[in-house]
Amino acid sequence: MNFSLLNLFLVFIKVGTLTIGGGYVMVPIFLEEIVSKRHWISEEEFFRVLSIAQVFPGPIAVNLAVASGYQLAGLAGSVVAALGATLPSLVIILIIAIFFKQAYTLWWVQGLFFGLRPAVAALMVAAVWQLFTKRHWKVPSLILVLVITLIIFALGINPAWVILVYLGGLLTWIFYWNWQKRSYK
Repeated sequence: MNFSLLNLFLVFIKVGTLTIGGGYVMVPIFLEEIVSKRHWISEEEFFRVLSIAQVFPGPIAVNLAVASGYQLAGLAGSVVAALGATLPSLVIILIIAIFFKQAYTLWWVQGLFFGLRPAVAALMVAAVWQLFTKRHWKVPSLILVLVITLIIFALGINPAWVILVYLGGLLTWIFYWNWQKRSYK
């Protein structure tokens, strides 16, 4: 298994350093590194951890690092994995912030940023496809996803409003169900 906190840190710093685009772009890389290559957790456990990471607010890559680190080595693992996943971005952002104004005027830096766009888009599409095909869809869930997607794109509604309405309906249903349950006692 070859697992240690140092190995955990090195894997997450590698992913954090080599993945451009963050977020869901990192998910298939994490899957490859901790499931396929190192066999630290099973694929089923990984997707369970990913589900947990998606529930919490904040960047999915950091949440996934914290949740998978915790799954592997408890609190120490979550701290080490989070540091590994975020440290490269922090260093890169600090360097860019210091030199960005001068560097962005260079033609090759502008070309680099322009050239990275399709790669990031392709990585995001690959991540969505991998997540979509690994999930065991049931018909009501698939219909809900398709209807919400059509509403967002066809009506031009901001996804945040759809999420708020969905959560409001869910909370209303939960409170109504609990109220009904108590009123019959």
